[in-house]
Amino acid sequence: MRRVVLLNSYSTQSHTLWERGLLRHLPAAAERAGDAVEVISVSLPGRHWKWRMHAAALTLVERLLAEGALDAPVDAFVVTDMMDVGQFRSALPARHRGVPVVVYFHENQLTFPDHPERPKKEWDRHYAFLNLTSAWLADAVWFNSEYHRSVFLDAIPEFMKAMPTPKLAQPEVYIRSKSRVVPIGIEDEVFDAAESASSGLDEGPPVVVWNHRWEYDKGPRAFFDLLVKVKARGVKFRLAVLGQSFQNVPTAFDEMKVEFAHDLVHWGHVESRKEYLRALAACDVALVTAHHDFFGVSVLESAAAGLDVVAPNRLAYPEHFGRDSLHLPDEMEVGLVRALSTKKSGRFVESASHYRWGSVSDRAWLGLSGVWGQMDHAAAWIDRGA
Repeated sequence: MRRVVLLNSYSTQSHTLWERGLLRHLPAAAERAGDAVEVISVSLPGRHWKWRMHAAALTLVERLLAEGALDAPVDAFVVTDMMDVGQFRSALPARHRGVPVVVYFHENQLTFPDHPERPKKEWDRHYAFLNLTSAWLADAVWFNSEYHRSVFLDAIPEFMKAMPTPKLAQPEVYIRSKSRVVPIGIEDEVFDAAESASSGLDEGPPVVVWNHRWEYDKGPRAFFDLLVKVKARGVKFRLAVLGQSFQNVPTAFDEMKVEFAHDLVHWGHVESRKEYLRALAACDVALVTAHHDFFGVSVLESAAAGLDVVAPNRLAYPEHFGRDSLHLPDEMEVGLVRALSTKKSGRFVESASHYRWGSVSDRAWLGLSGVWGQMDHAAAWIDRGA
């Protein structure tokens, strides 16, 4: 039996869904492939991201040792981009330093967009370089979308120009050679919510939902502006604002709460997963205005829950839904009006179904098998040479 250790150094939102999904579904994927695997995980809370990148590796190795997780052989470590892979491998006991390490990129600091209130000159290249060296040192590099893989690899040459010599020569070529796309899966419970949806809402206009983080990169200002324009057209709708908020909330949310006070059916984060899915499935239209999304698990969950998706034809979304189902920037208003003027169709469910965990876990197992195959081949080559 194989033994895989997941290390989730920033456990929140999509990172948590990823960890839970692999824990639950990777053993079944191994069984389908005629193999067996034990999967264990250790995680840290999703806060203080800079400190996680500096120190999570040391903390997690310490935790693994304390829990006895390294007393038995390990076949692979799967870690996330929120840690330093070089530091992690060095901190491991000597007998585990040759174990393959897979680094999973939920996001990256090289192409994460600038905060609108933070001047570009304050960008700290150190964290981007940590991501780059982690990808360089890992045995395999997994990205949550092809879009994410492309933008990260394409940004490396320009980034390296700012580095003094001597420096790595074409690191993007080496990283690309050991990279693959393994998306985050969608649990069956999300699709089930669509099939058994009973809104609990009074009869009324269709409901537009915001179910992302309450942060600038998800485009709350553009979301608010589009709703204002559609309202000015006389189109009726209601509004549900879900998702997690933090200490610094963009001002667009304050304006939204006032402007649409009489149209709100929900306001605020839903702690219970079951209640969140029930609330999501009760909505009709997922309006997406993010100017940054490496994957978009909340968008895919909206699609899986039966909502009509109005999203731009860029970022990771064309990969999920195809460009023909999406909109150019100047078509978003018309697209929203059309969606609000027709009955909820559930036409995006089929696209989301490609991301069911059963299929995604098979891709993850195939990726791990490939890593082990390369290691076995290298070992055999060394033995022949000896």
